[in-house]
Amino acid sequence: MAAEAEEEVRLEVEAVAAVYGEDCRVYCDFPPHLVVHVRPNTADDSSQQFVELFLGIKASSQYPKEPPHVYAVESKGLDENRQAYLISSIQDKAKEHSYYPMLVILCEVFPCFLHSVQ
Repeated sequence: MAAEAEEEVRLEVEAVAAVYGEDCRVYCDFPPHLVVHVRPNTADDSSQQFVELFLGIKASSQYPKEPPHVYAVESKGLDENRQAYLISSIQDKAKEHSYYPMLVILCEVFPCFLHSVQ
């Protein structure tokens, strides 16, 4: 059972890497540790990107039972208050999804928030 759960997590990390391509750096597939470059969905033109974030996600071997640690590696256009609010919001979302695969969900929350503050 543990090997099956570990394989599911590895597949989830692979899915995040496939969705984000070059914007995703996987440091470890189990337990998951990755950094994803997230930005507003509408900002395909880099000259129009005023807000972006390198989102760190680091989980323990108990993931997804225990939510991962979420942190800002680097950001552009976010003051400390917005960044703190953003990280707090995503940690709350992670707690809501405990016991379920959530890596893609966590990454998708950020572009929506970033778009709203841009």
